[in-house]
Amino acid sequence: MINKVSNFKVAESIIRKLCRSHDVTFIDVPISFEEKIEGSLYVGETMNVSHTIFKIVAEYINNSMNIVGIQLMSDESKRDDFLIVLASNLRNFMYGDDEHTFVDEPHVLRLYQYPMVWILLKDIICPIHKKEIINLKVVNGGNPQIDIARYYKKEELPTESNYEEPIIFVNIINNRVLQSAFIFIESLRSLDLSPVEVLKEIYETDIYEKYRGLLDISLGDEEDVRDFECSIMENIGINFYSMISHKLSFLNKRDIKTAQNSVGGLPNQFWQLGVLEKMMEPARGSDWAVYKSLEPYVKEFWNKVEEVRQKRIKNGHDSGVPFDVLLRIKQRQTSDHKTDPTRTIQSLLSSNRVW
Repeated sequence: MINKVSNFKVAESIIRKLCRSHDVTFIDVPISFEEKIEGSLYVGETMNVSHTIFKIVAEYINNSMNIVGIQLMSDESKRDDFLIVLASNLRNFMYGDDEHTFVDEPHVLRLYQYPMVWILLKDIICPIHKKEIINLKVVNGGNPQIDIARYYKKEELPTESNYEEPIIFVNIINNRVLQSAFIFIESLRSLDLSPVEVLKEIYETDIYEKYRGLLDISLGDEEDVRDFECSIMENIGINFYSMISHKLSFLNKRDIKTAQNSVGGLPNQFWQLGVLEKMMEPARGSDWAVYKSLEPYVKEFWNKVEEVRQKRIKNGHDSGVPFDVLLRIKQRQTSDHKTDPTRTIQSLLSSNRVW
């Protein structure tokens, strides 16, 4: 099997973003590990998958003039800073301080021994798509020439392989979230399902609530859940956050405003189910009807206030208008009850008092 940049999803995602930021089209090129081959990106020997990803990105940038026609990150100092940060982050997901037990020896498991992935497939994916779940063999090892996880059909396995059934090969890294995300994607491929279509259906429908709930229970940490979802999106190259409103509605519970349990005898009015500010925002527009209907009254009020203020100044008073005078002016607009504006509020109330 000929390796290409697209066979290493993290590297592909990073390079695609760089190409997009420079307004050029990403070109998928073959990768050579053993010798320099014309038309290939020579990576050379690498120590692990993290090192491979770094070398692919670095060599693609260094040879970008020949690949995409322009020099990506032409500022050398910025390029060096970028590669330093990249190396640090890649090392972190390879050797990160995960609190879970890290087994770095090659070993073989079955898919059911990855509980979160297994339940996602068994309880959500397979029933929806009418697929029979397969308890695949998951081979954990260290091969720098293979991505974090890759599904192999039986006929794709090397002839020297001892495996007589399809497998998922998983590179051993100390990041269970990223590893699980890649295993989940490869498991979908093993079922002849398109990861893009499956995830699109999840994020566009109410299935997402069950999907997200299972992630919350399994991972137990909001940051881990976000990392899992972002890893999925980087793997398949689609940012569902920017295109799926249902996704945003679930994540932004703090924006939900609910009314009382029963409003005017209509217990199922829409706002009781949670009207989302971000869902309503695109429908909002400029409505000047209320402003225009009230504008004459507002003008009348402030013209009268200004008239009273000028009279007070002429009579030697300060330029302010007492609060009780403001109330009397406003009363003419807010009450149909006719009162004598020359009388004080105290005298108007006196006849209604009970002593």
